[in-house]
Amino acid sequence: MFIGEFTQIRERSKIGDGTRIGSHNQIQGDCTIGRECRFHSNVHISKDTMVGNRVFIAPGFVCANVRFPRSTRPEFQKAEGCTIEDDVKIGTNVTLVPGVRVGTNALIGAGAVVTKDVPPFAIVVGNPAKVVGDVRRLDAYK
Repeated sequence: MFIGEFTQIRERSKIGDGTRIGSHNQIQGDCTIGRECRFHSNVHISKDTMVGNRVFIAPGFVCANVRFPRSTRPEFQKAEGCTIEDDVKIGTNVTLVPGVRVGTNALIGAGAVVTKDVPPFAIVVGNPAKVVGDVRRLDAYK
């Protein structure tokens, strides 16, 4: 495992073997990060998030975990971490909203704002992110 400078890993988080986490990252509490992941710089993983094995995350990634942070009602303040399944690739400056699940082998394009679950093998881009293809059809991943 490698952890870059100025990276913060909070309590009760677990990180798998062979994972490399770059500089200036934040992994909030109660997160699970799989094996052989690669997190570039300036990645924010919110509390209660689960990341599978062999996930690549480019710089500037943020996943949020509270839908209504200023609500005075406790039922709306509950943390909902994201789930990122195995072999996902995430481009630079991507945002995931609370509770989103990204399916196995999905590819999320740079700058996407993911507001809904992403199916396995999907290519998603845009704001809000929409499915535009299947990674199994990309020459780069054959």
